[in-house]
Amino acid sequence: MSTPSTIASAQDHVNIARRLIECVTSGDADGVAGLYHDDIACWRNLDGRELVKKQALSVVRFLGTLRDLRYEDVRIDPTPDGFVQQHVLCCTGPKGEAVRVPACLVAKVEGSRIVRIDEYADSAAMAPLMG
Repeated sequence: MSTPSTIASAQDHVNIARRLIECVTSGDADGVAGLYHDDIACWRNLDGRELVKKQALSVVRFLGTLRDLRYEDVRIDPTPDGFVQQHVLCCTGPKGEAVRVPACLVAKVEGSRIVRIDEYADSAAMAPLMG
């Protein structure tokens, strides 16, 4: 049976995930910066790179330039140390095409800030956005 502190912690993690979605889809890089720990590590399956905060925020700024950016089919599951978020990133690509990118984030949270994200995105679906 869950204890009240477990429930609160799980809800806090869900709230952080929801706030992250709000900030990303509205192009609010400063809001994302507030959610990210200064020493965050963001790993991506697309290129196997691990990004530091400044690099990760540049990706958020890029996403903010996409037309009609939104997340669909969002599922957030709290974990003991963060959350797993599945979604489909949707936008209009540079040539006017509809882009739908299935993705999954595995996030670790300490306190109220995200300290690590492992991002898995469909590389073929992402191709129109990569130039």
